[in-house]
Amino acid sequence: MLGVINSFSIVKNLPLAKFCITTKHEDLSTFKFPYYLKADIVGHKTELGAVARCNNLEDAEKKLKEMHKTFPKNKIIVQEVIEGIEMIVGLKNDAVFGKLLVVGFGGIFAEVQRDVSFRALPVSRKDVVSMVQNLKGFKIFSARGKRYDLEKFYTLIEKIVHLANKKNIKELDLNPIVVGKDGSFVVDARIELETF
Repeated sequence: MLGVINSFSIVKNLPLAKFCITTKHEDLSTFKFPYYLKADIVGHKTELGAVARCNNLEDAEKKLKEMHKTFPKNKIIVQEVIEGIEMIVGLKNDAVFGKLLVVGFGGIFAEVQRDVSFRALPVSRKDVVSMVQNLKGFKIFSARGKRYDLEKFYTLIEKIVHLANKKNIKELDLNPIVVGKDGSFVVDARIELETF
């Protein structure tokens, strides 16, 4: 399984949250605060303490030092914060059904709520829309009059499926993808490539 930096290089044509690899102190002033610092590890970053939200430069310097101490062999990235609803889009291999598309609520809720939908590939746009709209928490997209660009999210899911077929991706986990008012952006990624 590839870490976030290598995974991002594979999905670079998808809309990604802006990020840079920290190589010098000045990188901490790359984005407006708040932003995230992330260690490039394979695994659940939140649980392992590999992601930290930074509210100012002093905060960022302290957290970067802690992260270098905990993950001395891993690169660290600075990544912008995008507001919206966290979703997960994945592709898994199933012994019976073959390649499955997984869509659901992501971030920290992925493990807790288990509000996900599965569909065997290939899928049409109608299938994609149905998968999202059949999620138990779908009403959140229209709660309190907030508007989210779901059409861009559906298009992003279609692009992910197309990319996975083209790039010989065995397994893919984009979690979270943040669905906001101005589009949907991939914030974290883990990918396993087919080996021949």
